[in-house]
Amino acid sequence: MKQKITFYPLDNAETCLLELKNGSKLLFDFADMYDGSTTDKRYDIKKDLSNIKEFKVVMFSHAHKDHTKGASEFFFLDHAQKYQSDDRSKIEELWVSAAFLLETDLENHSDAKIIRNEARHRLKNGYGIKVFADPDCLSDWLESQEINYDDIKHLIVHAGQIITNPDIDDEVQFFVHAPFSDDSEEVQDKNDPSIVLQVRLFNEKTQTNMLLTGDTKYKVLDKIVDLSKANGNEEYLSWDIYDIPHHCSHTGLNEKGEKDTRIITPTENIQWLLQKAENNAVMIASCKEITEDTSPPHMIAKRAYEQYTTSDVELLVTMEHTSFKNDTPTPIIINIDKLGITIEKENAQEQYFKKSAPRAGN
Repeated sequence: MKQKITFYPLDNAETCLLELKNGSKLLFDFADMYDGSTTDKRYDIKKDLSNIKEFKVVMFSHAHKDHTKGASEFFFLDHAQKYQSDDRSKIEELWVSAAFLLETDLENHSDAKIIRNEARHRLKNGYGIKVFADPDCLSDWLESQEINYDDIKHLIVHAGQIITNPDIDDEVQFFVHAPFSDDSEEVQDKNDPSIVLQVRLFNEKTQTNMLLTGDTKYKVLDKIVDLSKANGNEEYLSWDIYDIPHHCSHTGLNEKGEKDTRIITPTENIQWLLQKAENNAVMIASCKEITEDTSPPHMIAKRAYEQYTTSDVELLVTMEHTSFKNDTPTPIIINIDKLGITIEKENAQEQYFKKSAPRAGN
């Protein structure tokens, strides 16, 4: 049996599905961008995911539309009966940041606001949720809601913490890199407190690592690298799969200078991070086809990702991942077993092998 990771072609939007060997399904972001027309090349994830009746985990990295669109129509939500029809998919555990939970600048009836309300309901009732970061404003909100902090503190996750679950921790563990509590106060940009994780997948003696970055900007990534080095946690930044932040925008690498017309120079820390790739690793850009005119994605960023990683690292773009039969984008499917990772092709003979790292301690 294999584990499987699927990145969907949704234009500048992101949804990633992790399927474990024991049958558990974990979803990272949900963006139903397909408009139903015959000319829309974005993938119909609602159709594709509707056969999954329950997700072990559903994580929303942050509150933007391109990571939440359609969620209120797809998921079974406990806080209001109108979201509880039999055709909806249930969420065993909902993961959101404290910034998402406390967000007030959300459009009425938006998917993000409805997910926020679900998160608040679960936290108030002390079940089925993890909240990432613990800023002072969270304590203030808990007090305003007459919620005892000690009653729910086990539901709060801090940067530097490892998340395990007895049902799945023989297959997967999560190291939390961000958000940071001190960066979750008075948030001006919803991208800043994105959840950043290293996902560790275990197959006998083989360990495969995926970095999920949401729409994180380079300043947060710089801080992650500094803290990981200071605390001896560099191993949690190694990767076989790198989820390129913010739809291959230059903001995940550095500020754009006047001379950065062909390629942007990543900060020193991000250059170091890109060199943490294991042999034959793969980078995934969840974005539209990359040209000189798109913004984002930025061609100057794509060139940087290709230049500052080793030559055996491959960069795949979700909306450029087409089948052999036509130019309609198809999901990027990564199969993982004890031999490492393979990128699934339309023809089984076209699959190719990518070796993952040995499991730590072996």
